[in-house]
Amino acid sequence: MTESPRVRRVVTGHDDDGRAVILIDDIAPNAFASEVIPGFGAAVPWLTAYPADHVSDDDPVGPGSATPTFPRVGETVFRIAEFPPDASYPSDAQDRIFDEIDGKAEAAEGARHSGGKHFWFHRTDSLDYAIVLEGEITLLVDDGEATLRAGDVAVQRATSHAWSNRTDRIARVAFVLIGTEPLSADEIAAQRRGIPVESARP
Repeated sequence: MTESPRVRRVVTGHDDDGRAVILIDDIAPNAFASEVIPGFGAAVPWLTAYPADHVSDDDPVGPGSATPTFPRVGETVFRIAEFPPDASYPSDAQDRIFDEIDGKAEAAEGARHSGGKHFWFHRTDSLDYAIVLEGEITLLVDDGEATLRAGDVAVQRATSHAWSNRTDRIARVAFVLIGTEPLSADEIAAQRRGIPVESARP
């Protein structure tokens, strides 16, 4: 069985006199390991609702907490994901992955223009910062791709995309997902052509 990623997290806070303190120093307890895809998993060291809470000592991703796969408007999710080589995925990978992470709607939206070129295609209403920590991974979009290595970053702006690991070892990637106002690819295209969003919506 796959082990979930182990990520040490150090979280700061304040005491009652306003001094900065180390609030948490542990292994992030909110972690996931795929039951169907060996080597695929993620840990969530932190997340925020809106507005962000800088006052309490509450741990939003403590043991047993529920973690959204994708953030809503104004929310953030900080995730460390491990992607096994593409060869590790089963032939029905797309169905199994998105069932497991509750992402069927995002997969359907991501498949609209991708032509089925990769099983990981999905699209979310979010601005995502991705930092490759270990290994190599290729970011695919509807029209183009870029291979990223340790130290490289990607800024994913609510686009249809997939992550392809064409190597023979795990790729570890840190993500900061920031929930944005829902805006479909068609609405974005309409706005680029000067059509107001209200006119572009059915």
